[in-house]
Amino acid sequence: MAPPLKETQDPTNAHQQDHSDDVNGPVPDPFLRYGKPLPESWIPLCQKPMGTPTRKLKVVTIGAGVSAMGLAWKIHHDNKMDDIMDYTIYETNDDIGGTWLVNTYPGVAWIQPNPEWSAYYASGGEIQDYFKGTVAKYDLARDVKLGHRVEEARFDEDRGKWDLKVLPSTFYAIITDSCDILISATGFLSHWHWPSIEGLHGFQGHLVHSASWDDEYDFTDKRVGVIGNGSSAIQILPQLVEKAAHLTNFVRHPTWITPGLGSQIIDGKVNHVYSEEEKRRFREDPEELKKYRKKIQHETNVNFAMFTKNSPAQGKAKTATTQMMLSRLNNDHALASALTPTWEVGCRRATPGPGYLEAFTRPNVSLVTSSITRIESNGIRTVDDQLHSLDAIVCATGFDVSHRPPWPLVGRNGRSLAEAWEEEPLSYLSLAAAGFPNFFMFAGPNSPVGHGSLMSQLQWSAEWMCQWIRKIAEEDIKWIDPKQEAVDEFNAYSDEIMQTLVWSGGCRSWYKNHRVDGKVTAVWAGSAISYKEMIDRIRPEDFNIVYRSKNRFRFMGNGKTKMEYEPEADLAFYIWK
Repeated sequence: MAPPLKETQDPTNAHQQDHSDDVNGPVPDPFLRYGKPLPESWIPLCQKPMGTPTRKLKVVTIGAGVSAMGLAWKIHHDNKMDDIMDYTIYETNDDIGGTWLVNTYPGVAWIQPNPEWSAYYASGGEIQDYFKGTVAKYDLARDVKLGHRVEEARFDEDRGKWDLKVLPSTFYAIITDSCDILISATGFLSHWHWPSIEGLHGFQGHLVHSASWDDEYDFTDKRVGVIGNGSSAIQILPQLVEKAAHLTNFVRHPTWITPGLGSQIIDGKVNHVYSEEEKRRFREDPEELKKYRKKIQHETNVNFAMFTKNSPAQGKAKTATTQMMLSRLNNDHALASALTPTWEVGCRRATPGPGYLEAFTRPNVSLVTSSITRIESNGIRTVDDQLHSLDAIVCATGFDVSHRPPWPLVGRNGRSLAEAWEEEPLSYLSLAAAGFPNFFMFAGPNSPVGHGSLMSQLQWSAEWMCQWIRKIAEEDIKWIDPKQEAVDEFNAYSDEIMQTLVWSGGCRSWYKNHRVDGKVTAVWAGSAISYKEMIDRIRPEDFNIVYRSKNRFRFMGNGKTKMEYEPEADLAFYIWK
């Protein structure tokens, strides 16, 4: 029978511990052994099997989107960690879903195969429904507190805990909480902002941002202006062109409209609607579905070669994409000249944009490349002093991509993350930040958002976090903090790799905070496969580690393993030949 696994006092006060649960005899004289004083690193024996957690960790995640639910799966099902931790998820909104909850503009889509998808590019609503169904099936939302906005987080170095201030939407009174580990799952595109244009809010027509869509407004027979040509604008414009009396796209710089992501799988078509026969085959034959998914992932990863500057793959992509864009513009060379970039394909986020280029061949669509000087009550005035009269303006102008939280997240020495990252965000492998102990993040700075499967990298990140959570729990660690030199060296070397990749090319991109000459801070310096290999195993040597007792080997317990207390355990497991 295993010894009791409870512990009644904080082990940091080693000389005053309660040893009523000892099973191996009396505690030795704490001040003398073999006639000599005990060493400074002495602590009394911990009467538990090796690696038995001495307390249950409290883990808090901010945000209840895909990242948080994926971590919940890892915790409750994959790694079965309920015995070593309690989990709470605070979500600002009144429902789960993150990106797919708040981004409801027409045309939002994504790829994530499952037997019941209607099409290769599924709609945002369909993705949200599938997401919520999966969450319900595995009870992943059991830990979620909806309508709870985290207002502040401060790390207490002595206690090794994060102290939180949380505002519930049901009443205007701050509640407090604390946790051992704090995780940000708010996403890298969660804080949208209005463009900084004079007179914006003096517009008398309908004004909307792509990330805060108004489903009630009817664009039928309206004069509509769409500001921007990022992925949101590229998806929105084809959906409005059928309704609007006239649609004007205000564009500062051209962008590449690429073939569909993994379009080789669907023979280069704009989209593919799955037949009932295909869906039946995927349902009844899991291996067939797995084979199909692997094919998509393989093609995506093979195509990373395109992101290397001056590579044959990049040259081929540039030639093919230029020709494709010209073809979709009905060989209108004037339009193609205005819409086709000269910088590398992929320097900005690669966007397929079905129907976007074709829209400009319609008589009710205009392209304006003149800079906007101001917005007036009835339209947009450009630098050439032309007023474009409008009934509605859609601002598809993006997000705050600084990675700086808009609320106080304060680490060691009273320094906030916003202060630490004021000049540029410097993460540790996109997952942690120096000076912010026991703090992890999904899709932080320099994460693989420019290539590969986002869902896969979020799951790899979740597994990395679970490895740390288990180590902290089982080795009686108070806190871990990435070493500043490790963070500096990682970022310096990443920048060297980045000079070989198209993301550091001649475009203006949110990958480098919307600057042509900016440092790339959003994208992983390498392939998605290299990211997986890099974070497959934690690297404790890159961290400062502080233990709860003055002897780091306290986790050795009573010198026995948990296995040795299991009656049917194979205690010769190491003999395998």
